[in-house]
Amino acid sequence: MTEKPFILGINYWPRKAAMFMWREFDQDVIKEDMSIISDLNLSCIRIHLLWEDFQPTPKTVPPAMLDRLVELLEAADEKNIKVVVTLFSGHVCGMNWLPPWMLLASADLNQSPVFSMGKVRFNRIRNQYAEAEIMEGQIYFLEEVTNAVSRHPALFSWDLGNEPSRWSDSLDNFAVELWLQAMTETLKERDDSLPLTMSFHFADLGRSEGLTPGLAAKYMDYLSINGQPQDIPWGEDPLSPTLPSFLGCVVRWLGKGPVMIKEFGLATESILPGPRDSKPGREIDRLLVSEEDAALLTENTLLQLRRSHLMGAFWKSYGDYHPTIWKWPPLDQRRAERFSGLVRYDGTPKVAASVFKSRPTALGSEEISSEWLDLTHEEYYQDPNTHLRRLYGRFRDCCSSA
Repeated sequence: MTEKPFILGINYWPRKAAMFMWREFDQDVIKEDMSIISDLNLSCIRIHLLWEDFQPTPKTVPPAMLDRLVELLEAADEKNIKVVVTLFSGHVCGMNWLPPWMLLASADLNQSPVFSMGKVRFNRIRNQYAEAEIMEGQIYFLEEVTNAVSRHPALFSWDLGNEPSRWSDSLDNFAVELWLQAMTETLKERDDSLPLTMSFHFADLGRSEGLTPGLAAKYMDYLSINGQPQDIPWGEDPLSPTLPSFLGCVVRWLGKGPVMIKEFGLATESILPGPRDSKPGREIDRLLVSEEDAALLTENTLLQLRRSHLMGAFWKSYGDYHPTIWKWPPLDQRRAERFSGLVRYDGTPKVAASVFKSRPTALGSEEISSEWLDLTHEEYYQDPNTHLRRLYGRFRDCCSSA
């Protein structure tokens, strides 16, 4: 039996601009990076249209930003690289990135910080599913973006949102489904050939209402999940290569359709000169592994993903960020984000890059048994978080016995 193509991709931000790429746009840098990505044997990148940059007011989508998006697509196309465009990128790298019209005057110190209007804030966030004005603004945004780039040959798919539950309450089934229907109809009206996806956070697997894989799958062509083990309390060993596969298989089971891993990989210890931190930082920021260990983990993770028959996987970040921008949010507070790239901040490839060049496959390896699934959807949603921990143990047993 012929194996389906396995997509190898990477999340893209420039090394000297990070999340400020669209404001600090440099076409020459983009072209150089596309050449490096092509040399790494990666066929796809995932980009994020930060909401404030692309829609500063509900009825404003700056033509200059659309021109920059076209320029990036052109640079990718020159190297035969496909592009997943994440549309509503409200949450990226541990921080919410939102336009001022999405914020309320009151504060909520318990939520993720928000970057808006040039500074980090803790304003409460309006609900995109519950307010007609916001939905109308989102539809306008989709219309403007698709008018500018629809049917561009570099496009691979639209990603409707990156972990939207991290910044907008999604527990109302009716409101969420209305939103999904409105957004997907707007996109499909302009190009019904381009696949749609939605990128979930692992915590979404513990929800029985609202934006769940089962509900989203009714409107998406495939589903996606970010598989970062450091953030998962029941992940046990963050260096285990089985967790991204497990997350993907759970989403596939709940959504009954194909699944892509949109983020995996670990930060590595820097071998290049640069400033050193005096503060230890958060616990997960201390998990910086050697490049050799990261390469071994990458090889084993990709093998498990192939054995699980998932669509493909995207490395967490294109490059380590240059020390000159370490004081920019969120890098000032999230040390591991600085070193999560597949290339170092000088553009040289890390050891793990050789794994992607060799395009590891699962040919000759046994498929992972589905015996770890021993319950129905209804039983799972009675206590999903408990079942996730238990099922993960069963999944790991199946991986090791195959």
